[in-house]
Amino acid sequence: MNVKAAILVFAVSLAVCSAARSENTKDALNSKYKGQILALRTPFSQGKMTFDSAGQPMHARPSGPWLIYGGLHVEKLGLSKETLRLEGHRVGFGQWKNHQPVLTNLGKGVSIEIRLDHPVQSADDAYAVLNRVFVLGADSANLAKPELRRADYAISGEPIYHLGDQDTKPPRATYTPEPDFSERARKAKFQGTVGLTIVVDKTGSVARVRLDKALGYGLDENAMERVSVWRFTPATHKGQPAAVEISTEISFNLY
Repeated sequence: MNVKAAILVFAVSLAVCSAARSENTKDALNSKYKGQILALRTPFSQGKMTFDSAGQPMHARPSGPWLIYGGLHVEKLGLSKETLRLEGHRVGFGQWKNHQPVLTNLGKGVSIEIRLDHPVQSADDAYAVLNRVFVLGADSANLAKPELRRADYAISGEPIYHLGDQDTKPPRATYTPEPDFSERARKAKFQGTVGLTIVVDKTGSVARVRLDKALGYGLDENAMERVSVWRFTPATHKGQPAAVEISTEISFNLY
């Protein structure tokens, strides 16, 4: 075998090994993450979301008074030399069945593409990249729940107290309009209760709305949007107005 032929065989062998390694990594990622819910570190935006390898967004930042946070239910995962792509839906967690929560899709499908500065060589390499875009540790469970956050409050750094904390008195509701029934739920004669956790800031306005128990049929979105306009006389901590986290339920009943 001459030198040129030997170099060609070696190059082909390297390419085959690289392709096999990439396919093995893709299989490992699908086995680990497909069907899982990954909490996104940044707010969701419309359309395809693109990040660089450092986890920095390359897509247009979402605008408006409210930002949407939560988790992605991974339904499809793809890997190439240049990109790591995940597709799925934002989901809410409903009643438990067979030791697993029933998932409810919220909104349209989501596509997240991570632009790689170099090909990932292993599942560990991919984990390091994914961990810059998603929260993959033990703290991810609550962060994966859908949440509305007021854009001006997301960076306030205001301490949040809880009912039962010493020297903390609860807020008093002054304006709590009920959400509308969705047309889908009305046609299906579907009813039930949505569970929410809200943060009322020190002015008495709602700053965050987290979906703890989902129903589906568009009722969850209706509940979250309507609760976001509720008003309160502020809670107090040591006699001063303070932000507080409280739980509430919204019942949808057909009479």
